[in-house]
Amino acid sequence: MRNIFILLLFSCMIELNAQPIIIGFYNCENFYDTTNQLHVIDEDFLPNSGKEYNSAAFEIKSKRIARVILNMGLLDHAEGIGLMGLAEIENKIVLNNLLENPLIRKYHYKFIHFDSKDPRGVDVALIYNPLYFTPYQYKPVTLTDDTHFNNYATRDILYVKGLLNNIWVHILVNHWPSRRGGESSSISKRIWAASVCKKIIDSVQLTDPTAKFIVMGDFNDNPDNKSIQLLNLLNPFLPLYKKGMGSIAFRDSWNLFDQILVSPNWASSKSSETLPNPSAPPLPLNTLTYYKPIIYTNPDLIETQGKYRGYPKRTYDGDQFRGGYSDHFPVALIFKAKNAEKPLK
Repeated sequence: MRNIFILLLFSCMIELNAQPIIIGFYNCENFYDTTNQLHVIDEDFLPNSGKEYNSAAFEIKSKRIARVILNMGLLDHAEGIGLMGLAEIENKIVLNNLLENPLIRKYHYKFIHFDSKDPRGVDVALIYNPLYFTPYQYKPVTLTDDTHFNNYATRDILYVKGLLNNIWVHILVNHWPSRRGGESSSISKRIWAASVCKKIIDSVQLTDPTAKFIVMGDFNDNPDNKSIQLLNLLNPFLPLYKKGMGSIAFRDSWNLFDQILVSPNWASSKSSETLPNPSAPPLPLNTLTYYKPIIYTNPDLIETQGKYRGYPKRTYDGDQFRGGYSDHFPVALIFKAKNAEKPLK
């Protein structure tokens, strides 16, 4: 009985000393501004288009995405998100408008973004909370070489190295080529994207075998597909996928294209399932421990009518404005960090 009491007490101590840090990813689905950008195919999202995508629609879209970021930052009683990768972002104008939204302005989020050569102008980006993360270096990595993507460009991979809760991490934000034309005919493009992503990981590990990675994105493949397996990373979303859960629906079938993977050297804590070992040495202050994956949703994010009923609620159904969010649900990993400022007495 005494041993059980010690285990329960130790478990409570871990929880009291734990500060959650939210790592998220969201494909924002066609998050454009309303101006015609040169060399970008954005004509569907202009005021004179069939969609009549005007400043009012843009502000609604921006507010919807801001609300998602706000609510995800409150998961597990967190105080804002730590990191969040975004996909289908047109430019810095969109990001500046988003982060200045009154819903999230108080967090003083910052972003990292590069324009890619994708013909539609939709890029990836990383927003971060300066309280938790300090970027050190960052760059876009192209998928184009002598034999790949010469006829048309695709999104770059965004590489960011920085200090997350005083731990060096390497972050890769991805939006791999789509399944347009069919899964089998397009799989080679995603295999190539995976190989480029793996080369980045391997190059870092040559100089630092203990490097910690967070690899996130809309991979346009599921956790059990070959492209994802090539990365040789821990995939917390695989069990959710095996349960039939997904982040995007197509023809009444769910896919889990949106995932956040981590290198196997992240400590794994299943505090919701097992009690910690009280005889184990304590984790150093500021140590981050992987906690749990989430496909984030709430009733506002779900379509209630039409052919997409039950799917993520998108901004448009064809040219009809629905005032929704995205055709994807966002995903998140919750990490726990020992609180260095308020140690338990």
